[in-house]
Amino acid sequence: MFRRLCSAAPQGLPPSAIVVAKKRLHAVPYNGRFKPMARRITFALLCGAGFTALLSLMLHLSYVNLLASMLLVPGGMIQALPTGSDSTLGVLAANCAVYSVLIFVIATTVAGIRKRGESRRVNIWLAFPVGVLVILACVPTLDPLWPTGMSQLARQEAQLHEILPVGIDLEQARGVLRSQGIEFWEHVEKYDNVIFNRPEGSVSAASGETVISSQIWTKAGQFPCSYRIDVVLLFGKEQRLTKRSISRMRICP
Repeated sequence: MFRRLCSAAPQGLPPSAIVVAKKRLHAVPYNGRFKPMARRITFALLCGAGFTALLSLMLHLSYVNLLASMLLVPGGMIQALPTGSDSTLGVLAANCAVYSVLIFVIATTVAGIRKRGESRRVNIWLAFPVGVLVILACVPTLDPLWPTGMSQLARQEAQLHEILPVGIDLEQARGVLRSQGIEFWEHVEKYDNVIFNRPEGSVSAASGETVISSQIWTKAGQFPCSYRIDVVLLFGKEQRLTKRSISRMRICP
């Protein structure tokens, strides 16, 4: 390229000007800074993804799951800010971004880590184990961050709505609950009272009405929370079901 520039230069150009041009060409190589930076970014992304996947898989281990869950909190908080939800994929992606940025800063400031981060061989060697960890973290049975048993929970809720329809009498409801092996509590309200209050609605009972309630624990869960089904049945003075609430409840420590 320099030869072309020299051949294209005017013949009367002073030798000193040609030397200056040559020095400037070698002072700014087109990939002298881009490649190390790209490798450092790749190194940070691989380390961030691998560390996040490892943390989520460690939630299964009883002695370190508390530490792992605390280290996953930053991404969970960031993910919950715009949406208000706790999507597993969002939590993993947010934590990956947090730790990737942290590792990139370290790899930029610490000379020893910077040298490894700019090594093509190190990035290639990291790609396989990180890929395996990420794949394992995407398997719900291996990673507690993914919700499990949610379809069974929905079927159980639908079944309870079907076998406890409005209008069923008190004795039939008792028999249905006993046949399903569901433990329940029964009492007669002495005063007008709100017996069940949730954001989606409430159930109020009048004096003399019978209330049956039950808490059914399920196998559904998403670390660190589990799910139960709360059942509240209200029977009027005619001993027939007038109001009911059958809804899931998320229980977190």
